[in-house]
Amino acid sequence: MKATPTPGASPPPTALIEAQLTPNDEPVLGLYLHVAYHCFMASFEDIVGKGEITPNLIGVLASLSRQPGLSQAELARVIGLERATVGVQVARAIALGFVSRDQKPGKGRRYALHLTSRGRAMLTKLRQRIPRHERFAGTRLSLAERKQLRELLNKLVYGG
Repeated sequence: MKATPTPGASPPPTALIEAQLTPNDEPVLGLYLHVAYHCFMASFEDIVGKGEITPNLIGVLASLSRQPGLSQAELARVIGLERATVGVQVARAIALGFVSRDQKPGKGRRYALHLTSRGRAMLTKLRQRIPRHERFAGTRLSLAERKQLRELLNKLVYGG
């Protein structure tokens, strides 16, 4: 779907870039997703992060809240990321005091990951901050449109 400019206004920069990149008016979704990501992230630190957390750690906290005791490999599968990527995030979460790593009994070198009290407190803060940020960053879309966009992005990423 191309951005429709206001009558008398110039087209948005993304539409001008897209026009140079695609034949037959086909959308360049990656361009729009990239620009949308940066628009959302422009206000993330002020509203959500506040120097306390990054977007990459949020999935770790939310997943361990839902399924405490996961190993790092299990967490990587749950989140859908490479083990090495999750390993870096788990190490950061541990260093920040959000997550503890305990050896799983009888499992050799496998560890169970759990939220600490600090991690649970951060998750409580996130539950307050994220809805505010989503409303602010998505202010040009109605709630129904935000839900529709979520469904389309879900289909883009996971199919079905």
